[in-house]
Parts: sequence; C-alpha cells; structure tokens
Amino acid sequence: MFITLGISLLVISVFIASILFLPSLVIRKHTIKVYSIIPMIGALLLIIFERVDFFDVIKRFSENTAVNPIKILILFLSMTIFSLVLEQTGFFSYVSTRVLQKAGKNQFVVFISLYLVISLLTVFTSNDIIILTFTPFICHFCRAAKIRPLPYLIMEFVAANTWSLLLIIGNPTNIYICGAFGVDFVEYITVMALPTLAAGLTSLGIMLLLFGKCLKKKMGECDEHGEISDRPVMVISLIHLFAVILGLAISGYIGIEMWVISLALSISEVVTVSVCLAVRRKGLNITKRAVGGMPFEVIPFIMGMFVMVMALEDSGITHLIEKTLEPLPDIFTYGYLSFLSSNIVNNIPMSVFFSKILSSCTTTHINAVYATVIGSNIGAFLTPVGALAGIMWSNLLKKNRIRISFKRFVKYGVIIGVPTMTASLLTLYLIFR
Repeated sequence: MFITLGISLLVISVFIASILFLPSLVIRKHTIKVYSIIPMIGALLLIIFERVDFFDVIKRFSENTAVNPIKILILFLSMTIFSLVLEQTGFFSYVSTRVLQKAGKNQFVVFISLYLVISLLTVFTSNDIIILTFTPFICHFCRAAKIRPLPYLIMEFVAANTWSLLLIIGNPTNIYICGAFGVDFVEYITVMALPTLAAGLTSLGIMLLLFGKCLKKKMGECDEHGEISDRPVMVISLIHLFAVILGLAISGYIGIEMWVISLALSISEVVTVSVCLAVRRKGLNITKRAVGGMPFEVIPFIMGMFVMVMALEDSGITHLIEKTLEPLPDIFTYGYLSFLSSNIVNNIPMSVFFSKILSSCTTTHINAVYATVIGSNIGAFLTPVGALAGIMWSNLLKKNRIRISFKRFVKYGVIIGVPTMTASLLTLYLIFR
C-alpha cells in the first residue's frame, strides 16, 4: 500500500509541477506535452515495482465494459473532429463576429452576447474545443477593440466549463462517470438540465458583479470580419455534428454504444469532407489540419492515470476511502470533494478514482454520481490544474503574451466557483429530495 501511495503522490507532484513550470518541451521543432507523459511514466513504475499486474492491465484495457478507457478515448477523440473541421472553415469565428457586430459598442451587451454564443456552442461541441477555438479569438478581438481581455477570458473559461455539464458529451469526465453507472444520454440531460442552468445563472451573475466597472468603459472600433472559407465543408460538418448528437441521444434505445456511433460518424465526416475537397480540387488541407489538431496528448495521460487508479484500487486505498465517506451525505460530500480533488490530480483521474470509490459502495446513490460530475466540471474553475481545458487555456494565453498569475486565477476561481458549485448542488439536492 505504502509503495503504491508513494509512487502515486510522486507522480501527482511532478505532474502539477510540470503544468506550472514546464508544460511542454520543443525538441527539433516537435512540441512534447510534458504533463501528458508523466502519468504514463508513473504507470510503468507501478508495473516495474509490481504494484499492478501487467497482464491485468492488458485485460482491463481490452475487456468489453462501459468504462474501458479505450472506448472513452475513442468517444472523446472522435467527437473532437466535428468541431475541428468547423473551426477550419471559420464557422466559430463567423458566428462570433456576426453576434459582436449586432451587439454594438456596449461592453455589457458584448459580454453577455459572447457568453451566450460560447455557452451554446459548448453544449453542442465540448469545453476543450471551445477553449482551443475562442481563446485566440478573444485575445485578438480585445486587442483590436482596445479593451481589457481579462473579463472576457475568465468569462469564456467559466462558460465553457459550466455549460459542458448539460450534455453527457460535453466533457470526457461526464462520459466516463456516467458510463461507469449506465447513465444514458436522455436520462443524463433530464437530471442535469436544472443544475446546469443554476450554475450558469450564478456564475454569470457573479462575473457581471466582478467586472461591472470594467465593462462600463467604451470599446474602440473593431474591424473583425469572420468569413466562412468553405461553405460545402461547413454544411457537411454541421450535418454530421447534429447526426452524432441525435445518434448519442437514441443510442440507449437502439442498443449501439456511444463510442461506436461517434467513431462511425467521425470516419464518415473525414471521408466525406476529403471527397468533397478532392472533387472540387481544393486540396486536403482542411482535413489534415483538423486531424492534426486533435488532442492526442490525452491518450498517454488517461491511460497512465487509469493504471495508477488500478494500483490504488488493488492496494485497498479505494476501499478505505469509500468506508470513510459512506456515512456522510452523498450530494454535498461527493460534490465538494470532487471539486477539490480535481485540483489535486486533475479532473480526469479524479473521475476514474471516484468512479471506483462509488462502485465499491454497498449501495451506490445515483445522486452522488451526478454530484461528482458537477464537481469534475466546475472544479476547473479553481486552479489551472483542475482540467485539461485549464492547461490548454494557460498555454494559449502565454502564446498570446497575456499573463494571468496562478494567484489571480485561484482568486477568481474561489469567488466564482464556490457559489456556482453550491447553487448547482442545491438544485441537484432538490431534484432528488
């Protein structure tokens, strides 16, 4: 037990340090995401020290269960391709600039309009894709309009990690936790609609209070003109995106697993877009950039963390924690603990670990499952370590020469995150009362 715990704590410490001080390395023009390979190194150490059996790892990665990490990875990665193709056509920039043009020069109107666009697009894509797409756009827009970028960047981050709660596909953590307990697409949205709305209204209200003084200032002229670079490809991508959402919604009724539907339609999208481009002699740059932009770094990250959770489970640590938590109230205990734990180990390994804890309970209460989902999303507010979205967001800010210190991030995370978490959990409590 102590060797497993020691290796796990070492991996977590190095992982957090890498995010804060060395998130990536450039070797011969190749960028290596340091944080993504550390969990894999930890997994190898656990196998070498015989804290987890190698053949048991292979068995867990190949078994036909809903929580097979390979299935989770396929579902998450295949879902990103729809948004990435749309991004390459200029769709997100086009929608944003049209909304901003209608909003005029009133910063309050611009702020709320952009919040609504980001929230809506997050629901139908994912928080990670929105962070990757909108962060550079906001940095450029704020420079052009001569306004302070901080309120808009915080708003974008909060909106993306709040409205990712609404659908099961909004965040990899939603997919994993709900997959572990057989929660389907329709059942999930039925329960999570009101807690998501409560979180959204609470966080928006707090941000308007926080940034109200700043938003009273006038904007400068902004000559942003988002254009669609390839309308046929955009239409193909939107059709596939709506088809996959419909497919996931009915997956529980037609008996086809969600990862199969998303993989099949993502392959269809890549092939159809490629044929469309080839027939029109446009080249395959859109397809290449979209596939190349997929967040493949999550593969070693999730696989390594999954092995670490396996070792903790085999050593009895998971069972020990479950026994400690069992007498405590389900919703608030698991909600706040998952919220805090996301910022110790990141929300993906937290979700794997808490799923194991909940699975080992003699009676698993479904309200605790939903509370953990809420903590895994809103936990991203607290520190940049809380989610992959936070890591990507911080890296994009550095590239755009915008600095938001760790201390300032945590300050806003506490002010916005704690009331938002409380409002969402209270709403969930009333639903299950």
